[in-house]
Amino acid sequence: MAEDRVVWDELLAAGFLHALREAHRDATLAVLGSLSRAAGFTERSYGVSAFDVLATWIDRVFEDEPQVVRDDLNGSPGWRFGPFRDARAGTPLAAQGPRAYRVLLKRHEFGNVRGIRWDRDSPTKQAVARQGYVEDPQLELPLGIGHDTPGVVTLVLAHSATDEPLEMELFLGRPRWNADGGTAWHWVRELDDAIGPDPRRKLVERTMPLWDDREADVPMRLRGETKSA
Repeated sequence: MAEDRVVWDELLAAGFLHALREAHRDATLAVLGSLSRAAGFTERSYGVSAFDVLATWIDRVFEDEPQVVRDDLNGSPGWRFGPFRDARAGTPLAAQGPRAYRVLLKRHEFGNVRGIRWDRDSPTKQAVARQGYVEDPQLELPLGIGHDTPGVVTLVLAHSATDEPLEMELFLGRPRWNADGGTAWHWVRELDDAIGPDPRRKLVERTMPLWDDREADVPMRLRGETKSA
């Protein structure tokens, strides 16, 4: 099965994707509700705020989630889902079973998520884009990707929004080193309403009894009986 399907299905079933979408929506509304272009805030100031506030909201949405831990990379905020045993203390994560997934943030120009140039980004994002990928082998940069945390696949959560009209974009994918001017992603998928109901909010259906002795009796009259005047 293709990697994107494996990763997506696992994170979807755990509610991880829904949590990210929830955090992005709440963070975007908080930023747009606080910043005003009339007050002098620019696209740059909005972008910095959107990044910082989203990181805060992701921390909040996962604060009671034992399957997720904060896992920054070279100072870039990140969150890891999956096995948490420390590879430096024993068996490498790669040999311990299912892989873990780390997610880093990247704000992109609205409508241009597939036009990101990772070769012009930060050294950390460049290293993420050059992770080893079985379907497209390439030279991996030694910046803590796959070395300090073997068995951890680092993904990127690309986020963007506009205020007039209010629209949001949120994508999760595995970046591809695109110094050749090619595609920016090995694979990327959008976190929108199509991801379906949130598995974290499964409702337990209440079984209603066929009758309830506490209910008042239904008024009855004998056939042919008439009301007194």
